[in-house]
Amino acid sequence: MDTGRQGACAHNNALWCNAVLTAAGATARFHAGFWQAEGRSLPLYPDIVTLSPQPGAEFFAALSALPANAAVKDSFDSLDLQASGFEKLLTGTWLFRPAQTANKPALSTNWQKITHSEGLKKWLTGWNENVNLHRVFPPSLLNLKTVDFAAITGNGAIKAGAVFNSGPKLDGKDLLGLTNVFCRKSWRYSALHDLLEPFPHRPVCTYEADDKLLPVYRQLGFESCGRLGVWVKPRPTSQSD
Repeated sequence: MDTGRQGACAHNNALWCNAVLTAAGATARFHAGFWQAEGRSLPLYPDIVTLSPQPGAEFFAALSALPANAAVKDSFDSLDLQASGFEKLLTGTWLFRPAQTANKPALSTNWQKITHSEGLKKWLTGWNENVNLHRVFPPSLLNLKTVDFAAITGNGAIKAGAVFNSGPKLDGKDLLGLTNVFCRKSWRYSALHDLLEPFPHRPVCTYEADDKLLPVYRQLGFESCGRLGVWVKPRPTSQSD
């Protein structure tokens, strides 16, 4: 386990969650060993992201106050939260690709940054068929300098897409997080290759919950740097007499 890289991956993911939850109106803060959002929950997004393998007493105090359906991303897969009433939803692998060159290439004509709300609507349609989830990404996110919604286009249509977010610095360079990738299942390698094409000069991180896809990432220069887990607090089951 590369705790330096894994810790940077966790911090990057917390920064992305912070952007999404604060855009939705949550109050979010970085504490010692973890990040937390309060006052607003969103589907697909955790209420807490750990930033340390053992986040300490303040973390467990926050954990006990979480409502039903709350989720915790255990960034180091180091915690057993069953005693706190949580169930493990999934595990995944952190992936890290070191910077490959110091040179920044010209953008491909097929790589597009989404810059306006109409473009975001098209991006969201490609990302997820469930329109109820589209509210997770409001147009205000397009105004953040640290966030890029990217698309690969062809024949006037979006063929693939992803979100990139910047931070923290690792070895003097801003780490680039990759998330919410979508494409045709058979086009995963090509989609990731094209989405990453503008960034050979940046270290990149992501995570993958499907172990069958890990070889695809490795072909693109990613290395495993640790495991993570996601825990959820189920609603109490109703009991009848």
